Amino acid sequence: MSARAVTFWIVLGVYVALTICVIVYSPILSLDKSIFNLHLQDRAPAYKRFVEDYVMLGQRGPATLLSLPFFFWIAWRTRSTRPLVQLVAALVLLNFTVGVVKYAVGRIGPFYQSNVHDVFVGGNIYPSGHVSNAVVLYGLVAWLLPPRFRKAAIALAVWICVSVGLGTVYLRTHWFSDVVGGWLAGSLVLLSLPTLMPTAQRWTDNAVDWARRRWTSWRASTSDPVPLGPRRHALQRTSTPVSSAACAHSFAATSRSFEALDDPTRLG
Repeated sequence: MSARAVTFWIVLGVYVALTICVIVYSPILSLDKSIFNLHLQDRAPAYKRFVEDYVMLGQRGPATLLSLPFFFWIAWRTRSTRPLVQLVAALVLLNFTVGVVKYAVGRIGPFYQSNVHDVFVGGNIYPSGHVSNAVVLYGLVAWLLPPRFRKAAIALAVWICVSVGLGTVYLRTHWFSDVVGGWLAGSLVLLSLPTLMPTAQRWTDNAVDWARRRWTSWRASTSDPVPLGPRRHALQRTSTPVSSAACAHSFAATSRSFEALDDPTRLG
């Protein structure tokens, strides 16, 4: 078994254990309550506006739009659709896996009440979507950068993910265990992406080939298969040469016909 596979199963085990500790009464809930009782926002209210803007780095829509030019640039630079396929596959997998756990647990956040064990009541706070989205997006950016920039990019990505998560705790939009769950959920998506990429790339290539064939077929059906020159010449009437004797005979017959019409005896 590879090191990545071992890491995946370890992270998955920790994630499952944390989820169980959130659902049942456990010391994790006591830790959440203790951090909540620090009242960090009341102790430093001047940072609230900055933190509200800063945590947008983890919001799925703005963060994706912010990083999208980078993925297009990497795709153009490598002449490959792989970076864009990685982004789409990661976001689809993230939305599905995190969404299922969110609505299965149904936890309410501290912004609305102080009951740390309010689960299965229709909430969607565990795990943190902000944090898991930050892990996936900035982890992918660090992954796709050239090797000489990768260490610095990984350090920056870790800083953003940690600070965004703690910022949500400061704003009382998440319990601390929600943030930890987001870190684990995003890491699982990144760890599973290399296994899913061959299938996702094959599906993408098949879809592109199908669209190209349909476009070629449509262009062929709407184009004119016969050139205008030959068609125009084909429609032209060909002339048959007529001899002078035939012309004279025809003129004489026509003249007699007109003379017969002028003869009064021909009229009843």
